[in-house]
Amino acid sequence: MLSQNVIKLFSLLFLYKPCDLYLSILTKLDFMAVLNGLNRRLLLIAFVGGAIAILLIYRNQTTTPPEVHTAEDLLEKVMNASGTKERYNNIESIKFKKAFHLYHEDGTIEIDRTELHQYDFSEGTQRHVSWSSGTTNYKLTQKDSDIYQTINDIRDTTTKVSLQNKLNAATFVLGLPYTLDSDSSTKTYNGLQDFEGVQAHELVVTFTGSNDIWSLYYEPTTFAWLGYWVKTSDHYSLVINDEMTEVDGFQFSRKRTSYRTDSLKLRQYLRADYDYSNYKIK
Repeated sequence: MLSQNVIKLFSLLFLYKPCDLYLSILTKLDFMAVLNGLNRRLLLIAFVGGAIAILLIYRNQTTTPPEVHTAEDLLEKVMNASGTKERYNNIESIKFKKAFHLYHEDGTIEIDRTELHQYDFSEGTQRHVSWSSGTTNYKLTQKDSDIYQTINDIRDTTTKVSLQNKLNAATFVLGLPYTLDSDSSTKTYNGLQDFEGVQAHELVVTFTGSNDIWSLYYEPTTFAWLGYWVKTSDHYSLVINDEMTEVDGFQFSRKRTSYRTDSLKLRQYLRADYDYSNYKIK
């Protein structure tokens, strides 16, 4: 009897039958749950969408290559990325080890050598390149305009011109890209070109008194040096920088591979591999 009165009371208060009230409450709760779930999904979609949009904007900003208009503009950016020419010109001395193999066309080894290079610019110019072959010790020396070579400490009769070319060949690449910035060079920027399957800035350089044509390639955004292709009087060479290393803020080659190619830059055979180490700069 009491329970029936309670039911009637609740019915009068809420104008619903108990079962209807219960169902109404459940319906409202289910609707709120659905609504809350929908809100959470919408918030998740909005968050993910916003994150993707920010990521795309950031990616677009960070991967868009800086504008390059001229050869001088490119070279300036490359030198700045490599350590700056001003700092390079203030180097007093540099020392490093260069290990390399030269190969014949059939793949046999022509030369297997490890050289110690020492350059001193504090008073004039002094450059020394030394290596050994068996019990024979070689040393190539430049003191300003005086250039000579010794074999087991005995001065040999190799001509100065031959020694100068040998020393220049050993040191020219070390100074890149700074050695490109000279009055004797003519530079042409060819925009983005293919280099070993990737896009790269192409800088073509020639020098007064030389018939060699250098095509150098740099990464579009960072201006990292990827390698070069050079046409000489008797052959074509493709050189790839497999690994670079940073020394006191300067970028130097760590590992490098050289190939002989045809005039279309197609590889013919492995010519050399190089390994540079123990850089020391003052």
